[in-house]
Amino acid sequence: MPRICAIRVVLSLVLFLLAATPAWSQSAQKPAVVLTGTIFSDATNQRVARASIALCDDAGIVLQQSSADDGEFSFQGLQPAHYILKVQATGFDSADLHIDLTSSSRRGLSVMLKPARIALQPASQGQTISAHELAMPECSRDLLASGKKKLYTEKNARAALKDFQSAVRKAPDFYEAYYQAGRAYFSLKDPAEAEKQFRKSVDLSQKQYPDADIALGIVLLERGEAQEGETLLRGGLALKPHSWQGQYALGEMELTRGHEEQALAAAQQAASLAPNQPIVHRLLAVIHLRQKNYPALLTDLDAYLQLDPDSPAGLRAKELRVQAEKHIVNSAGTTVSASK
Repeated sequence: MPRICAIRVVLSLVLFLLAATPAWSQSAQKPAVVLTGTIFSDATNQRVARASIALCDDAGIVLQQSSADDGEFSFQGLQPAHYILKVQATGFDSADLHIDLTSSSRRGLSVMLKPARIALQPASQGQTISAHELAMPECSRDLLASGKKKLYTEKNARAALKDFQSAVRKAPDFYEAYYQAGRAYFSLKDPAEAEKQFRKSVDLSQKQYPDADIALGIVLLERGEAQEGETLLRGGLALKPHSWQGQYALGEMELTRGHEEQALAAAQQAASLAPNQPIVHRLLAVIHLRQKNYPALLTDLDAYLQLDPDSPAGLRAKELRVQAEKHIVNSAGTTVSASK
């Protein structure tokens, strides 16, 4: 009997080892792989810093990062598989590369980005789709588009919010949808919840999504948290200088600090980007009034009154315009008398 028991034990061990062998050999055959490379401009052969890079498989985004200042990127510890590398950078056409990492790593990949063929006008910049957004599941992207239509075209913030919330439930790292949810909460007069959504977007994007950086920066500046607010605002504008909201907020911030020239430069940039926004011309008017530049003040007030003539602020602007005209006339009369 002991001998039979011993034989059974040996047979059990042999069967166990045989069953385990395929798993071990499969694991040994497919170690983790690596993808490294550098982003270049196809036109100048210069390296492209801070390009948005997303590594995707059939299920969506796997990893994402921005290229370093020298244009280099590195993805470590990848499962052997077929991937799509999505690369996007300001001023360049986006690029999608199919990468085969099923059998080995790939190091030193050169990604050449072609300069954008058509320069986008400021008004259409917000309609570009990032590599990150393209990497999201199609159903989530459809929900984002539906929510934006409801929020901005149909003016139905509550219905839009439901779409944005559904989008992030299906894709928890969809930071663009969190940002839009914040905009919806602002429309619903819930700034506290809007701030939470903006911060979630900022954290998930690692401060690489300028719309969220700028939005949260503005919220914090308005609440008096100047240090973090300014850092976020300036960081967002570095990525997206054509944001009229960001330039407007920068102008307001500089004006409160008494930096009139810096405030004027930011406000003028905002006006060039959004000439139909009354608050931009109002800010210009305040700056020119402080500078006692009355001819420029008249121009600002005229632009403002074309957009907002009948509101309480518009009525006040009409009064201020009359005063500015009188000041110009009186100044001219004083100059004539002095010359005589």
